[in-house]
Amino acid sequence: MKPHKVLHILDVDKEAFYFNNLCDFTPRSEVEFSFITLAPAGEFTKSIEKRGLRVYALDARSKTQLLSTVTKIWHILKIEKPDIVHAHLFYPSVLGLALARLRKIRTVLTRHHSDALHLLPNKIKRSFYLTIENFHNHNADHIVAPSRMVKKCLVEWENVPEEKVSLIPYGQTSERFEAVTDDIIRRKKIELGMSGHISLVCVSRLFDRKGHKYLFDAVAPLIKNGLNAKLYLVGEGEYRKKLEYIASNLGILQNIEFLGWREDALAIMAAADIVVHPSLEDALSQSLIESLMLQRPIIATDISGAADTLDGGKYGQLVPPADSNSFRIALKEVIENLDAAQEKAKLGREYLLEYMDAKHVAAKYLNIYKKVLAN
Repeated sequence: MKPHKVLHILDVDKEAFYFNNLCDFTPRSEVEFSFITLAPAGEFTKSIEKRGLRVYALDARSKTQLLSTVTKIWHILKIEKPDIVHAHLFYPSVLGLALARLRKIRTVLTRHHSDALHLLPNKIKRSFYLTIENFHNHNADHIVAPSRMVKKCLVEWENVPEEKVSLIPYGQTSERFEAVTDDIIRRKKIELGMSGHISLVCVSRLFDRKGHKYLFDAVAPLIKNGLNAKLYLVGEGEYRKKLEYIASNLGILQNIEFLGWREDALAIMAAADIVVHPSLEDALSQSLIESLMLQRPIIATDISGAADTLDGGKYGQLVPPADSNSFRIALKEVIENLDAAQEKAKLGREYLLEYMDAKHVAAKYLNIYKKVLAN
């Protein structure tokens, strides 16, 4: 019996361990994967090609390239003849689900965002995007939610039949975390000057919905009252100048290091005393998962998949979003009980390795592919 052919359509340029693990733990005898990314060739395409799989990099992120992008995807669908199109992210899903429907190809959608569209302040814009979201929900044969919050959005807010939605987290393995050795951590601490004070690390795009402002508001009074701490921001984005302005007004600019995008983000997190995650929106934060896998104490806003990752706060501190005072209280508590917080994080790693086991996750996806093709 020939393997089922599944074509993923996405917009990714950096290496993505979600896809790596799905490829590595799905039996080739059962499924043959191929990929289309709207991004240019780069780390992602190299990681897929290294696995001996076909990947098409369209370099077509501009909406002005819509017609040529549609033509290219249509042509690839004719070449690949997939049994299933598996769509990811908003714009690739618009194209992938519509074209697959025209070619009468079965579809699976992984929903990588949660309630962000429902929270858009502009009613016209919100209505427009939710209309497209409803198109996705209607046209996908099955939808995967990576967190309980995403499933809630689909089933309770968008009226998707519950039997059409499966809860499957992002698959995890331990190898890349075990590669961050004690020596690497020691050298990273020296490089970034992370000793002699409390080192707080936040890994996130510099964007207003990532909640940095509330983190700054939480940290500033503690520093003014004598806390010797430094905040390391890993990530880049258009919000940097605004954040520098906010930090300067709060008098804590000298306590913040803007590190930009870093290939050594795992080592920086591993070197932290505490990982902080003040985001206002996520589906299932990869940086939270990585922090717990590195056994780092965590304080995070209680949004979407954060509760899944931390098991409702059992393995880290959860605080309400956009609540600087609650974040400040939690930060003070964790600093005063750092050993206990580290122990919770160690137990959390064991929980994640079971809940998000990559082999188990791949098996769930395989069952969905079989179910979709059987209907």
